[in-house]
Amino acid sequence: MRIKEECRNETNIQKSKFIACAAPCADEKACRAYIEQIRQEFPDASHVCTAYICGINNEIQHSNDNKEPSGTAGMPMLEALKHSGLSNICVCTVRYFGGIKLGPGGLIRAYAGSVKDVLDKAKKVEDIPLHQYRLTYPYDLSGILEGWLRRNTDIIDIQYSDQVTVLFETADDTVPNIIQDLSRGSVSVNDRGIIYREKDINS
Repeated sequence: MRIKEECRNETNIQKSKFIACAAPCADEKACRAYIEQIRQEFPDASHVCTAYICGINNEIQHSNDNKEPSGTAGMPMLEALKHSGLSNICVCTVRYFGGIKLGPGGLIRAYAGSVKDVLDKAKKVEDIPLHQYRLTYPYDLSGILEGWLRRNTDIIDIQYSDQVTVLFETADDTVPNIIQDLSRGSVSVNDRGIIYREKDINS
């Protein structure tokens, strides 16, 4: 699961302003580029603390306190990221100091909370694996096959020539067998492999 697009959220704690910026990042290079972008956008910030998780198995994890007391900013942010279950994500929390010290516990709560709040606000998506198939059949089977495909699969394309050719996707790997049964073995399905489609997830 990942976030769909960049999201930001601002909170004020004891006169300090915290601006949490979260973005989907495909790899560590993209994470570093996003951090640099945020630092350039907020050059007068007291701190820009960061955390990111990326990699096929979330094996790349990094955090930075950016001159806040050690362990009070970047690591709590990273822990909040890990707890979210999201992958390929970078979060930067920009702080403008308001003159009141929060103490170690207060900082930990503020930075972890900033990540939780921005992730609660962010739109989330998941890449769903689907089987993609191509099926060609004669017109006399259209009534049976096309109707069933429209009800039970996602049709990507239909072409009508001397026969009907349908490109469709489904999560159900038993579909080829069902089509064999519906057509009484007169047609076969061409398996084009697994593709991934983005699916919105409600927060």
